Formats: sequence, structure tokens, C-alpha cells
Amino acid sequence: MVFFTVMGYLFVASVSLLCLFCVDKWVRRWLYSSSELILGPSALPVIGCAYHFFGDPSNVLRAIIRTIDSYQDIVKLWLGYRLLYVLKKPEYIEKVITNPNALNKDFFYEPLVSVLGDGLVTLGGAKWRRHRKLINPSFNQKILDNFVELFNERANHLVKILEETVGERNVPLYDIIGACVVDLSCQTAMGVNMSIGNVEKRVGEVLEKLNELSTERSLKLWNHIEVIWLLSGKKAQFNYYIKRLRSIVNEVIQKKMQDEDLKELRRDESVIANDGYDSKRRAFLDILLTQTDLNEKEIRDEVNTFLVAATRTTTNTLTAIFTVLGIYQDVQRKVYQEIVDVVGVEGEIRPEHLQRLEYTERVIKETLRVFPAVGMFSRYVAEDIDLGNNVKIEKGASAAVPVVYMHRCDKFWTDAMKFNPDRFLPGTSSRHPYTYLPFSQGPRNCIGGRYVTMLMKVVVALAIRPLKVFSEYKSIEEISLKLGILVRMTDGPKVWFQRRVS
Repeated sequence: MVFFTVMGYLFVASVSLLCLFCVDKWVRRWLYSSSELILGPSALPVIGCAYHFFGDPSNVLRAIIRTIDSYQDIVKLWLGYRLLYVLKKPEYIEKVITNPNALNKDFFYEPLVSVLGDGLVTLGGAKWRRHRKLINPSFNQKILDNFVELFNERANHLVKILEETVGERNVPLYDIIGACVVDLSCQTAMGVNMSIGNVEKRVGEVLEKLNELSTERSLKLWNHIEVIWLLSGKKAQFNYYIKRLRSIVNEVIQKKMQDEDLKELRRDESVIANDGYDSKRRAFLDILLTQTDLNEKEIRDEVNTFLVAATRTTTNTLTAIFTVLGIYQDVQRKVYQEIVDVVGVEGEIRPEHLQRLEYTERVIKETLRVFPAVGMFSRYVAEDIDLGNNVKIEKGASAAVPVVYMHRCDKFWTDAMKFNPDRFLPGTSSRHPYTYLPFSQGPRNCIGGRYVTMLMKVVVALAIRPLKVFSEYKSIEEISLKLGILVRMTDGPKVWFQRRVS
């Protein structure tokens, strides 16, 4: 009986998919004719060229890079009945992601909406502009400078944990840094100390599972069919972890609502009139909760977005930074010497120190080039966009920016797979600015780019001063990457630590 029920579901799903395909092909027939002049891999009925990208996440990333490398400045991909143009020319990328008709995210982000809700990453149109305007004051430089004290406090806690691993090989760096970054985010962005109750570990576990399941749905075309997603059992798992994430976010918000400082802040009309900003250290959540323009769901979704997006990307990048410092001991020595010269062998990092850690910042930038947290992002095109040279992206298509490819392409970077922080010395390059996109570019660039960079400088400085890091890898070329919602090292960082000898 169960067998026939399952077969019935599959039959209905297959017929529905076929009908959808036929109707959509008729409705979107202009896309098929207008895209004929742009080359791309061969496409099959129903699935398009998705069959080129089957396999595990590591193989998928390699297949994508290999495929788009075979074509010119723009590549046509049919993914099922959806048309996606992959842009390899920085001038094309600039024209698309700065165009007001390409500000909305596309179908690849559908699984993320379930995780993040309707926040800055997933929103489009007027709602996105309204949220961006309301949240911008949270990342004012004065507010960020006030966070440096907390960055020091939590980074010192991280260093103590790393010191306990001395003597161990293959330190679980991603998990250790992830817990620290969640803790830091709760205290700086949320203004809440959540160290009690192991919130940082709970969040880490939940986000890891949601990343895994979201990746599986995004990369496997058949998982976009609701019936198949349901029958696989993955939907139930996904919903379970969504429920846990929402419970944690509600816990953070409820704890913040009991904060006496917040109650006073909400009564202060002068602060509310100034978009929630005053001279004191105010968290991202403080400002959200003082905004009468945001309802409870909107606040929760923005907290979701920050907690997921900021913590995972920062964790990925810090893990990559320690890995490259472990590989390139000469780079690590220069970072250490700069820290000692600027800050001293003891003492906390202050905001004025961060501006002078120029080589350390170049190391961070070069790490973000080689190991961007986001491998690819895409936009829905609401109206035709003329790219010049008789190239046009039609209304109803999507445009993708292959960040990993752009960052590792010898056409844009001399010896692209050589780790060289001095690429980012002032005045050393005339490359197009849209060849480097770790925080995207244009009006939808990452709002938290400065926050993340400052945090990473503090963590790296305080960790490298007492500790040396080593890696089993001999070069960055040995490190395989896997594509997901974020890009990760397939086999982990393979690092260990030793105490420095005075």
C-alpha cells in the first residue's frame, strides 16, 4: 500500500513537472529565441544542463569552473526551465549588479528564505531599501569602534581555548572559531551575553545542519520539487532545525527585551528620532527594537539574517586566514612583527591600532580573494539590461557572478594561485574593481564588511602574538573547496598551534 502511495506521489509529481515545463516553455518562449546567440553547454529537456553539475559539492564547484572557463565573457546555462547567464567580464558584472532592475535575488535563494526569513539578504525592492536605510546606522564607524573592547575580550577567550590545543594535530578550528564568533555576534550585534546555556554551541550545530540541507536543496535540481523534497525526509529535518533556530532567536530577543538599558533607550525620543543612534555603544538589535517601522517578524528575520550570514562567513574566513598563515610562515612572521611594532608584546588592541595594521589587512584581503566565503551570487533581471557589444540579458532571466572564478582567474590576477598580500598595496594595480567581490559590490554590497574586517584583525592579532600556527598543506593549491551556500575547505584546515618562545 505504501509502495503504491509513493508511486502515486511520484506520478503526480512527474506529470505536474511535465505540465509546468510545457506551460513555462510556451510562456518564456522569447527567452529561448533571444538567447540563441550566447553560447553555453548543451541542455536536455526538463533538466537543462544541470546534468553537467551532478555530484558531491567538491565536484560541483570544479565542474562549474571548468564549464564556464570553456566559454567567453558570458555563458548561458539552462537549469531546468530557468535561464541563467554567468558573467565573466567585470564590466558586465558592474552593469548588472548596479542596475536598479537587477537588485532582487533569484531562485537560488529560495531555500535561504526558509532559514533567514525576509531579511537584508533575501528581500528585494522597496522593502529591501527600507530595511537597508533603517539598519545602516548600526554599522556607523563610531559604533564599530566601541565594539573593539568586546572584540578583545572574546578574542582573548578564543586564544585561551587555542592554547589548550597546543600539542594536538588537526585542531577542530572551524568549530572553535564558530562558537567564538556566535558569542561575539550575540554580545556586539545583539547586546546579549548568551554564554550561559551553551547558546554558541547550539547555534553552531543548528547552522551547520541548515547549511548542509540548504546546500543539498540548492545544488540538486530535483530537490526543488516539493513532493520529492518531502518524500526524501529532508524537509522534516530542515523544518526541525528551522524550529530550533527560531527558538534560539526568540530567546535572544526576549532576553534583550528585559534589558533595562533598552527600555530606557526606547523611552528616549531623541535617540529614536536619530534612527536609534547615540554616542553610547548600541547594538544592532538595540536599533532594530527602537524602530517603530519594523514589526516583530521583520525584527526576528533581520536577527536571523545577521546571526546566520555574519557568523558563518566570518568563521569561514578566519579559519582560512589561520590556514594560510600556517602554510606561509614568512607571511606569518610579517604579521607577527607588525602586531608587535604597532601594539606591543602585551596590551589590548585599540581602534587606532587597527588602522595601522596594514599588512595584516592585506593578508585578510588576499585570503578573501583566494577563499571567498560566497562562491557565487545571482540576481533576477526584472527588465532587459543592455551590456553593450550586442549582448543583452532579457527580462525574466537571471545573472550570476562566479566569485571564486573571478578571484582565481589568471586573466585578472598575475599568478592567481600564488598567495601574495602585496597585491593590495596602494597603487600597485589597475585591475577593474569588479574583479574583487568578497563583500559583493554596488548598492547591495555587504553592510557588515567593516564590522567583519575589524573583528578579524583583532582575533588574528591577539592569537598570533602568543601562538604560532602550522598547517599540513604546503600551498593553497593543495586545498580542495566544496560549494554550498558558502564555500568551505573539503578536508578542513589541517592546522595546529605552538606557543611562541620569547
